[in-house]
Amino acid sequence: MSHTEQESAHEALRRHFASRVANQVRNLLDRWRLLNELKWDAASFDEFERANEKLLRQAARFEADMQLRKAMKIEEIIKQIRAASEPASSKQITELAMLINALGETAQRRDDASRPAEKTIPLRKPVYLAIDPDIAEKTSEQMRYFSIDAVVVESPEALLHACSTRLPSCLVVDVDFSNQNAGLDLIEQLQKNRHEPLPVIFVSAQQKTDITTRLRASRAGGVRFFPNPNISQLIRSVDKITHHLPDDPFKVLVVDDSRSQSLYAERALNAAGMITHVINDPLDVLDAIQRFNPEMIVMDMYMPGCTGMELAAVIRQQPEYINLPIIYLSGEEDRKKQLAAMSQGGDDFLTKPVDPHHLVATVQNRGQRARALKNLIVRDSLTGLFNHTHTLERLHQAQAIARELKQPLVFCMVDIDIFKKINDNYGHPVGDKVIGALSLFLKQRLRKTDVIGRYGGEEFALVLPNTREEDALHLLNTIREGFGKLEHSADTGGFNVTFSCGIAGFNGSNDEKMVEQADQALYHAKKNGRNNVQLFVDQE
Repeated sequence: MSHTEQESAHEALRRHFASRVANQVRNLLDRWRLLNELKWDAASFDEFERANEKLLRQAARFEADMQLRKAMKIEEIIKQIRAASEPASSKQITELAMLINALGETAQRRDDASRPAEKTIPLRKPVYLAIDPDIAEKTSEQMRYFSIDAVVVESPEALLHACSTRLPSCLVVDVDFSNQNAGLDLIEQLQKNRHEPLPVIFVSAQQKTDITTRLRASRAGGVRFFPNPNISQLIRSVDKITHHLPDDPFKVLVVDDSRSQSLYAERALNAAGMITHVINDPLDVLDAIQRFNPEMIVMDMYMPGCTGMELAAVIRQQPEYINLPIIYLSGEEDRKKQLAAMSQGGDDFLTKPVDPHHLVATVQNRGQRARALKNLIVRDSLTGLFNHTHTLERLHQAQAIARELKQPLVFCMVDIDIFKKINDNYGHPVGDKVIGALSLFLKQRLRKTDVIGRYGGEEFALVLPNTREEDALHLLNTIREGFGKLEHSADTGGFNVTFSCGIAGFNGSNDEKMVEQADQALYHAKKNGRNNVQLFVDQE
């Protein structure tokens, strides 16, 4: 075996081991989510501990140093909790949440399209397709390119047997499967004794369906209904169900001069799975916001040195914090004073002593609305990816982190080949579907910490932290090959699309040049015949 072949084999082996560790990280994330949902009951804590022990073994065996360090810290906290006679403290819960969050950022999604067929049971539950056999196999094949394990069932009996053997993540069912309304009858029978209904996407060969049929479908657990759907519609809908990731925990800054009151709020928020940071000196608030980057602030009204209203006014003077939610938590019962405080930049006012469930519900509601508003500002409306401006902001943040931690970083420019011909030949709505398909393809194959943006038109930008140029080259080539096999649909028939990509690495001093360098590499990819990936090479 040549030196080059040995290096290639070593890289393939390294990627295989990395995927094993990433799968165990995802398992630990699931156990953490269940632990918080079940209010830290003993059984779920045992499962969480076992999942971490397995991650420890996998990370040690495959030399995944970063995951091993995190798992060892988690093990240490678990031992502290076991040794204590009291429930986990707010500090321990916060530390665990931060470790789990950091681990989650290392877990990359599987690329099923690049893996050989396996006879083992896949980690994700399958999707059962009970639809017209003429399109079922083609739909199943296309779904596999999106890491969706789609299984075709050919009869009502086969579907019932499949569900009795292994429950699916969702079903795609024709309302008239095998006979008129037979699909609806079948799902009603399947859902009859279930405490929690299985999610179903109903389809119909008819362009128009009556309200009675749609009502039956909704009552039978139907989450979507598509008359005469195309494959891309089904893939997007199935992906929302099968690849749903738990939301990141809310980050809350608690500002209160009373240690006991701040500890009370901290415990309540930590128990709900949130990450908190407490400061007892209100004059430290701006530094704390900058370091902790909270999504909202829970703040006392009366503190030494300044009032909550004065502090809110100072925070609101900073343009970057104008939309940061502020929730007052105070013993003030005078309604006029409460309204005055709200007029000074507050969003909610809770009166002490506050019920912990009331506090958690208020913070969660405010946090969800703040995230939704931020998404409207920073995301592209067609794809849901970051927009041009925010992508560049995230690049600059990633550069600062890479420089501080001495980690590699790459920036990639991805451009759909001959996109104008797609619009000219098939129309702009089909072109939009192609853009949507590529955005979904990228989201499924990149890590949670990777930044994916729509740079403009048919052009995408990727920021890949802690990634070497050669790894990015392999990854983007794998994605390119898989996307090229995907068939897109139009009225005149199916067609395939390719993309080209340019990659630039960060060297610590090319902060302002990375975008231009990736663009130059993309230019060379286009010049070399399109449908390829090129690394930027400095000619100076």
